[in-house]
Amino acid sequence: MRKQIDHTADLAYEIESHDIIGLLKEIIDILFEHYKPDLGNFSKEKAYNICEPLEDFIFDTVNDWIFEISVGHFPHDMIKKDGEIVVKFKKVLRRKGEEIKALTYHLLKLEKRGEKIRTKVVFDV
Repeated sequence: MRKQIDHTADLAYEIESHDIIGLLKEIIDILFEHYKPDLGNFSKEKAYNICEPLEDFIFDTVNDWIFEISVGHFPHDMIKKDGEIVVKFKKVLRRKGEEIKALTYHLLKLEKRGEKIRTKVVFDV
């Protein structure tokens, strides 16, 4: 679940899921909605070590994805395997939306609510 929230000059969302994979998939959906890419075939795979605190892991991983998008690879799917998140990327053929510069640390704090994890993500655009 995600919903856009008002935030001056930046792009902000509140996201919620059952686990870290779900949160990251919500972020991929946000990136897709804003970049509006036309995607080609599989281009590469990349593994990210899950580390604590998870806020740092999300920050570093998502900012790496933003870099990968800038050089033509869009995160498409992922699996959790042996303490890592393995992400598959597809070739970016064309981007029709707005560019996102970076994920910020502003409001990035994971909260456990029952069976779900929730956070806010703020992107510099």
